[in-house]
Amino acid sequence: MRDIVLKFLQNNHFIQLDTEFDFYTNLQNSEYFIVSQYSPNELNNFFEDDKTSQVIKEFERVSLTSKHENIKKNTSMFILVEVDDLKDTFEDEKIQRSILLIEEDYYYFRKFVILYTQNGLSDLRDKATNEALYNYLEFNIDAFEEDMFFSESYFMAMEIGVKLPFFTLPKRNDIYKSIENQYQDDKDELDNRLLDFYTKVTGEKLSKSLQDISTDDDNISDLLQIGELLK
Repeated sequence: MRDIVLKFLQNNHFIQLDTEFDFYTNLQNSEYFIVSQYSPNELNNFFEDDKTSQVIKEFERVSLTSKHENIKKNTSMFILVEVDDLKDTFEDEKIQRSILLIEEDYYYFRKFVILYTQNGLSDLRDKATNEALYNYLEFNIDAFEEDMFFSESYFMAMEIGVKLPFFTLPKRNDIYKSIENQYQDDKDELDNRLLDFYTKVTGEKLSKSLQDISTDDDNISDLLQIGELLK
């Protein structure tokens, strides 16, 4: 999956920074991407994991250079997680909570989790261009509407399409409502809920909640309710 995501970035004119990490930017140095591989266990401990600390340390180092001062304004991190079964993993409550907490955390940079399987990669290796991915998603939309897990490759392609900001999802006038559009419909309400949440909850309280993820915690419950808006 790492190779596929990096090809997408390269095919959209993003180049790697002079660093041992997968940090990419466009020719204008106005938009940045970080790509990093995590195991399911590392995902569940994302905020305490040493890998995350290393990425943040490198992010801060790069941000000190005048050439890359925009890295603090417009950076997204793709967190790639290999799993055995997409449907089972996606429906796992612990994984769901971890993904929600990670993707709703905006400190340093935006974060997007992409789940994938080795079997699902086979049909994606030749679809690392915008046109190829668009055609693949458009051709199989009907099947996806019936069962979002009808194909692991298609589910993974949809994850990529939804989370790459420079990619436009195919749209269906009356039948298909894209994940992107669904997000936009609820965006105002989501923004208000997040603003209220971060106003109410201090960084110290949130940090304590993240260290002991539990649905009994009021702060985590609030975040989970906000997550319902994205479904």
